[in-house]
Amino acid sequence: MEPVDIVLTKDTFEVLASGTRLDILKALYARRMTITELADDLGLAKSTVHHHLQRLADAGFVAAGENGHAWVYYALTPEGHALLQPHGGARVRIILAAGLASLAGGVCALAVFLTAPTREGPVPSLPGGGVPIPEGPPMELLVAGIALAVIGGVLMAYACAWWRNTHAVTQLADLTSEEIA
Repeated sequence: MEPVDIVLTKDTFEVLASGTRLDILKALYARRMTITELADDLGLAKSTVHHHLQRLADAGFVAAGENGHAWVYYALTPEGHALLQPHGGARVRIILAAGLASLAGGVCALAVFLTAPTREGPVPSLPGGGVPIPEGPPMELLVAGIALAVIGGVLMAYACAWWRNTHAVTQLADLTSEEIA
């Protein structure tokens, strides 16, 4: 679905100021419904639901789908969907970008750690006793590399799972809409 921009006006805020209207929008986000279904789900009178649906329809968030059947189904418009889930794809892109950057940083830190030169000779003792710290790659690089790689992998797995879940729900809603129509 193409991202939709919502222009927020005084009238829009007045429509969205009602908790009942927000509950109706949330119920319609799952699937399209009739006034009777909404009234039963929300525990409201049909006349109350009809009034709120009319206000939401006037604002452009809900549309009545009269397709020749005896029942009138109400569904969210693209603006209504955008209101409940604004640019859902942007969230996935941000998480994926952060995951890729973290993973790349982790791989680079591990590469620097593994390719850093180490001293290969006898370690001279220090005057007054003691042994000098061997020169080599700092262990912080190894720890940072592993941590960044793990964080990057987790972020990417989360973004992929979230993306799959949202697309599965969208496809299920589309199939349900086609079966009802």
